[in-house]
Order: sequence, then structure tokens, then C-alpha cells
Amino acid sequence: MKNCERMMSVDIHTHLGPDRFSYESVNIDNYGRYVDTLIEHMDNNTIKHAVLVPPSPELNDLYYEAASIYPERLLFAHTVTPRPIDYTLPLIKEKANNDCKAIVLDERILCPQDPAVLAIVNMAIEQDLAVYIHAKEISFDTLSFLDRVTRIYPDGKFIITHMGGLFGFYNILSLLSRGNIWLETSMTLIKLVESPLRVFLDALIQDAGVMYLVFGSEHYADYSDIFAILNIINLNVETRKIITEENARRLLKIK
Repeated sequence: MKNCERMMSVDIHTHLGPDRFSYESVNIDNYGRYVDTLIEHMDNNTIKHAVLVPPSPELNDLYYEAASIYPERLLFAHTVTPRPIDYTLPLIKEKANNDCKAIVLDERILCPQDPAVLAIVNMAIEQDLAVYIHAKEISFDTLSFLDRVTRIYPDGKFIITHMGGLFGFYNILSLLSRGNIWLETSMTLIKLVESPLRVFLDALIQDAGVMYLVFGSEHYADYSDIFAILNIINLNVETRKIITEENARRLLKIK
């Protein structure tokens, strides 16, 4: 293992599993070996901390147990089920007291018009938790919800996984000036740099620097590709550090 003092990057969004396509199948019988493999890949890529993000609410307890194997390295988020709300709200408070770093609103189970979702966001912000909006390609309904909650909660910390998707990224750009939205890099950054939409990424970096970008991998199999992309977009040491470490530590209160 490399000297932990040299490992400074923070991966704010990763899953467990043998590859990037099978993390939904992780179960109590095999998760331990995937935790060890994740730590090995973190070591090889100078990543000190990673946040385990359950891909479904059913895996919350398993991911919590997984994070507890290496508590000095692994952190956890909690994927919420909006209802029953009388169960969910106290649970968010409990998780915050147990050092949970964020709640996750997954677009697959999220109804943006449900008042329970707004109550969940309110509770998360009261507990100083980041709010992940998890979507492969953010829908217009979820985008409208994001528009609304970022106005209501200017002090919130809203992190959009996968940068909102290849095309969703463009739609989110107009909201970034509010200063409470960040784009997590997994999956989409790799595609974006190789697509015609890269001009919007270049414009974002030129106009606002990298203050709205934060490093996440989705899966350790993508570490080398993401770091290669960060090299391609020609960041200097200081700006790269903002993406791979400083934004994450500030948003998630990681020491």
C-alpha cells in the first residue's frame, strides 16, 4: 500500500462490484472482496477517501457495512425512499448523526412533484448533508425540480451525478451561477471530452474555472480513464486539485 499521506484525491461517487455494469448484484456474501479491490485501486490511483453510494435503497445497509470495513478510507451516502415520509425524515437525521455524507435522490424512484421530496431536501439541509441528484440523463421534470429547490434553498449543496448526462449537462449550465450546484464527473466527463459538446465544457472551465466540478468515478474500473481525461483538458496542478480533492472535502466535510 502506498503511503496514505500521499493519497489526497476524494472520489465522491462509487459503487461496489466486479465491474461497472454489475454493482446492482452485490450481496452480503461477496461485498467484502469488492471492498478490498476498491481499496487496492484507490491506493494505485492515490485516492485517500471514497464515498460509497448505494445504487438502490435496498443496498443502504450493505453499503454502510462495507464502509465500516475501512472507516478511515470509506465514507457513505444514503439513498432515500421518499415515502413513507414519517419513516424517512427521522432516518435522515439518524444517518447524519452517524457521519453519513449525503442523501441520494435517484431519478428512477423520484417523483419531483411529491411534497415528500421537498421535505426530504429540507431535512438534509438542516442536517448539513449534501443532496445528490442521481440520474443517467437528467429529465426535464427533474431539471425543473432542481431549478425550484436551488431557489428555495440557496445554502443547499446539490451534487448532480454524471454531470446530468451528456445532453443534460448542457441544460444544467444555466443554473450553475446560483452557486449551490456541482457536477460530479463520472461517466459523462469521458464522453463529453470526445463529443461536439466539449465546447460547452471548455467554455465552463474558461468562464468559471473548475469550481463547479467534483471528482467521482461510478466504479474503480474508470479511474484511469477519468484521470487521463483530466490530463487531456490540460489542467494545472492547482485546478486539478480543486476537482479531485478540495471541492469534495468542502462539500462533504471530509478532513
